[in-house]
Amino acid sequence: MGQVRAEVNDGLLFDHPEHRDFLIPFLNGFFVTWGRRRREYNTELFVYFLSPEDHFKESYGFENEVLLVYAPYDRMEPRTFQAVEQILATSPAKGRVETLSYFLVTDAEDIEEWMDSYISSRQESRVVIPFYKELLVHAKQSGDDWFVRNSLDKHFFGRDLFNYSLPLIDDAYFFGRQSLLMDYYDSIKQSENRAIFGLRKTGKTSFLYKLKRLCESERSAIVFYYDCKVPHIRKSKWNELLCDIANDIAKKYGITIKGEYSERSASKDFEELVRNIYEDGEKIVLMLDEIEYVSFVSPKNRHWADDYIDFWQTMWSCQSQFKCISFILAGVNPTVVEKDSVDGVQNPLFGIVPHKYLTGLSQDEVKVMLKKLGKRMGMRFDSGACNEISKWYGGHPLLTRQACSSLNSFLSEENSKPLEISKEVFLRYKPQVDRELVFYSDHAISEIRQFYPDEYFLFELLSIGQELEFKELSQESAEIKHLLGYQLIKRCRTGYEVNIPVIASRVALESKRKSDRELIYPIVESSNRESWLKRRVQEICSEIRLLEKLIKRNGKPLLFGANSFPEAEQLQNIEVSYNESQFSFFINVLNRCFVESIEHYGKDKGDSSYFWGAIKHEYQFLWSSLRRIKVYRNERDHLHLNDNVSSQLFEFLEEDLEGKRFSQVSEAYFVLQQRVLDRFLLSILREIDRFN
Repeated sequence: MGQVRAEVNDGLLFDHPEHRDFLIPFLNGFFVTWGRRRREYNTELFVYFLSPEDHFKESYGFENEVLLVYAPYDRMEPRTFQAVEQILATSPAKGRVETLSYFLVTDAEDIEEWMDSYISSRQESRVVIPFYKELLVHAKQSGDDWFVRNSLDKHFFGRDLFNYSLPLIDDAYFFGRQSLLMDYYDSIKQSENRAIFGLRKTGKTSFLYKLKRLCESERSAIVFYYDCKVPHIRKSKWNELLCDIANDIAKKYGITIKGEYSERSASKDFEELVRNIYEDGEKIVLMLDEIEYVSFVSPKNRHWADDYIDFWQTMWSCQSQFKCISFILAGVNPTVVEKDSVDGVQNPLFGIVPHKYLTGLSQDEVKVMLKKLGKRMGMRFDSGACNEISKWYGGHPLLTRQACSSLNSFLSEENSKPLEISKEVFLRYKPQVDRELVFYSDHAISEIRQFYPDEYFLFELLSIGQELEFKELSQESAEIKHLLGYQLIKRCRTGYEVNIPVIASRVALESKRKSDRELIYPIVESSNRESWLKRRVQEICSEIRLLEKLIKRNGKPLLFGANSFPEAEQLQNIEVSYNESQFSFFINVLNRCFVESIEHYGKDKGDSSYFWGAIKHEYQFLWSSLRRIKVYRNERDHLHLNDNVSSQLFEFLEEDLEGKRFSQVSEAYFVLQQRVLDRFLLSILREIDRFN
């Protein structure tokens, strides 16, 4: 049972003893630790800090004290909430009380209805738990110890805190990125330029808003934010946009704008304005979001291919002369600041805008978000669920939040809260959740598909499993650097792999739909199969002989002994597999050439487990594909009997036929033939890479 601290008793409650009547119900879970009268926005309020007991911390995720505000008015007005925001943003509340939620006690009888209307138009509002004062007094008189807890359950568990998708305009729901934020803030203080790039909905705009709020609260600079994708900006000529920016600056500083801002005079006119700002000792920051729309890559308004140069030459010239203006750019891809020239003209932004990528939240940041928001909704995510959600959605803020919102909806239909969410629970509902995220998954990568098709194509190859083609095209590729920057892919011991599986899954399905394929993995057209097979066999023979040379040079265990693999001529007789007989011949030849020959070499050395021992240990990539050949060879008469196959065969068929039964895949024998050969060649190339 909580208590009222002595300093509160001797202070605010001494002057207003009647407040005890509505504070007592809160003592069944809180200590009253601080109290003051505050006046903000022409509104007088009484402010208390409540320190939660352990059982309330555990139930609702409270980590700090909770603000309680008493508004002694019988009618609610928005200025009350403006006043509370000011209280939260200043000492002693700032850094001491919870930022996501607070208690509001009022004399207004219709507080519940008024709040429902007010909150519905403010997507990311803090969780405000309203109390009509007379009901609290009645709870005290009747000894209702559960009144406050029931109200918390109603307002926490009844609201979906994950379901918001607009940029964050206050700090309540801003998670992570603190180190990056301070890095960019320091640059602004030095009047240095910076840029931030990344996938859609990774939080770039929210990051800019947070940076803007920080600059304004610390009075370090005046920030002007522009969303370049809105029509009135992207359709403007360069001098018209410059004039709009000049008008905004002039209005802010009470300056009378001079000049016509014609194409001939705009640079000079703007330079004169910046000179005035500089001489007055002021500092301004221009934030240009969605920078692609006013650059040489713009797909909508092609005049920016030329206007971009004039606009940024003006900005660069002003900054060179007057160290009072800096720029923060945001977009998807850093090409606009990386390309050294545009149509033979030096890119004004090249070399003057250091940039970073805004990637997904880290695993720890995802865990903090899920547990903090989840507890307030009656959702308890264990560590296994947090890790699996982080891995599947790659820490992408919007996808992660919307996934948890959908999970909340599905689970709430069948269960009462609180909900316990484990890894197993998430995996069970994941297919349903991902169907709800189709729009968001498409949206996250839409601008890469629109602006940077080469990057999208590479990611599509990796998403549909065409790793051979990806490996060939990604050598020395600038696109790879960008895909890594977005964290769509990541480096791994095999080269590269998908880092946001939910997006890759969506891209793969879209590729399959667009090409009207039976399987996600593209299968060679019938008319090209003979030439493809001949080429693939030649590639395998050539690359595995290169691998043998590298093995000998590095003193590693040999594969086939001194004479390379036997029956090489038989490989030239392999035919396209359209039936069981052709596949049987194909897999037998592969097995004799590359599996049995290794086993025979091992036996000649006196090591009967050479294939399962030395080869498996030393050549893990190659061994995996050879094992597939061996299993298909041993079980070739049972490929179409999915019900009674060994677990190894079932595992391989599940992968190669993408979960379909053998009878459900047309030309299944060729599908297996292509998958075996493609995997085999890829494994050889990976082993070669290990020696290079």
